[in-house]
Amino acid sequence: MPQRVLVALILLFAGGAAFAGVPVNLPVYIEDSHAGTFYWIIQNLPLDRDYQLVLIDAHSDASEILNSDSIREDVLRAATDNQLDQLVRRWRSRGNIQCFNWIEPLLPRPISKVWWIPADSMTAEQIDQKQREVRSEINAHEAAIARKEGDFSARYEVIDLGHFIRQKIDSPVVVTVDLDYFASDQSFEKIRARLDRVLDSVLELHNLQAVTFSISRPYLASDDQADFLLHEAMIHMMRIVNAEIHYEPFASTGEDHSEKAKEFYRKKMAVPHYSVENASPRLRTFFLQNASRVDVDDNRERWDELLAKWQSDAKVPRISLWVNDHRLGENDEHEIPADKSFHLKIENWKNLRGLRIRWKILVASHEKYNLTNENQGFADHSPKYIVYREESVAAADDLPEVRGEMLFPFLDKKTALGTLRIYCEVHGGKETYISNIIRFSRYEGSGYIGKLTEIFNLPYVYGSALLRVEGKNSADARYGADCSNFIIYGRRREGFPIPYLNPKELLAYLDQIDEFRGFQNGVAYGRHGPIRVTPDLLNAGLLLHFGKHVAAVYRNGNQRGVLSEDTLIVHQLETYPEITTFGAMARKYKEIRIMTFR
Repeated sequence: MPQRVLVALILLFAGGAAFAGVPVNLPVYIEDSHAGTFYWIIQNLPLDRDYQLVLIDAHSDASEILNSDSIREDVLRAATDNQLDQLVRRWRSRGNIQCFNWIEPLLPRPISKVWWIPADSMTAEQIDQKQREVRSEINAHEAAIARKEGDFSARYEVIDLGHFIRQKIDSPVVVTVDLDYFASDQSFEKIRARLDRVLDSVLELHNLQAVTFSISRPYLASDDQADFLLHEAMIHMMRIVNAEIHYEPFASTGEDHSEKAKEFYRKKMAVPHYSVENASPRLRTFFLQNASRVDVDDNRERWDELLAKWQSDAKVPRISLWVNDHRLGENDEHEIPADKSFHLKIENWKNLRGLRIRWKILVASHEKYNLTNENQGFADHSPKYIVYREESVAAADDLPEVRGEMLFPFLDKKTALGTLRIYCEVHGGKETYISNIIRFSRYEGSGYIGKLTEIFNLPYVYGSALLRVEGKNSADARYGADCSNFIIYGRRREGFPIPYLNPKELLAYLDQIDEFRGFQNGVAYGRHGPIRVTPDLLNAGLLLHFGKHVAAVYRNGNQRGVLSEDTLIVHQLETYPEITTFGAMARKYKEIRIMTFR
């Protein structure tokens, strides 16, 4: 793995100025063998810190390596000399680390404790049996070559998923999932339900720092099962907006010396390996849909060639957006004025006749998120990772074209404005293909307020200034914002390079016009009489600053030219953007400064 990945993660863990030390994006690493997780950890985690490892795996992977102290010393020496990449390449080619012994060399640092989850539920007797298994394996070579750190068995705790969910772990946590955990399930629907439960539980861990996956094809029932499990794991992780997905389909960890591999050797058979070249249409097109978010380092050219080959398949559905019968380009930002009609259609529908069509949108799973580790009264204890889920557009089933008005119910409930992401699936027999995702933003009005309406329908994200998605920052990525970044978005969309800041920092970019003192006959009065509201002020952005919160005047009320109780205000606070009245805001906040951008 190149050093740029390590540098990126160092920056990732550095966080932003306002929330220093906060890990915002979730690193996700996927490889065929669990030995790959060993290499990922030594290249990406600080080796002098203590992490707890949650091992969700049918096997303990606890075997001791003979003279593992030498491995620890070699890793530390290579890290000090900036030679880790060379060491990893050499060890991978030789198979120095195996899928059954990769954890022990990571103890006691950077892994200080392992929680092994072998099953969803276990009896006390089963847990005791597994604990004895760990004890014998992790100290297997102590009589021959004693380990400097002594007995490691106390660093392993066997627990089932049901009991683990109730644990509170204060230390940083890395979760690793071996997909053979689900190998005993024959029903794909049961696998999906169990995997969803496991991964949903993982994302609730307060100090989650990274997630890795091992496909472990030799332990799975078939290539179809491996393909399904990889797809389900991928789709679950890819729906996390602030996840960084690293997949290595071509990486090798050398000859497999596991007992399972020896069974194949004795039968003179090759040890099974999942080949992504033979991926199902659903998995292939899912990779195409999310190609920009999947990082592949090993043999990148081979991966790019594979993507190009898949893209040339005539059955891959390609959808486009049309506004007033004008086709928008693939790289357009796709802003649609509210007075324009629009529709989406499958461009190559003639190649897909006879297949069933299902249109789907991506919507936030929660109305608020908190990217920081702080609880300051805004989205306290809300999820850190921004998860989106699929929702069907039932009215569009089996239609090759979707009219814009069919999507209005999925936009802002009051205005049918805002941002939406949509794609389609086509089904035929056992084959499923998915299309590209179209993201569009339906807006109303010109000037500053018109720009704000583009990001209606998106969740509240506290600390959204820390968010980086595909090269875009905070609300620019159109996945959500907090109160000040919502307000700043409109200014940035008008071409002003104002940074994303919190309400206090935003004051440096504002001028105060007046200060609210009270109402007289429904009219808002300031220091020198009624507070004026002009079209020019609205167009440029007329703001209300409440100290820790900020909002904008959306539309004037019945008393034209002045701020009044029924003046409409737009803001975002712990939910989706909301249109309310100035009277409602005035009843809630004592200090209200009337301001505009400089």
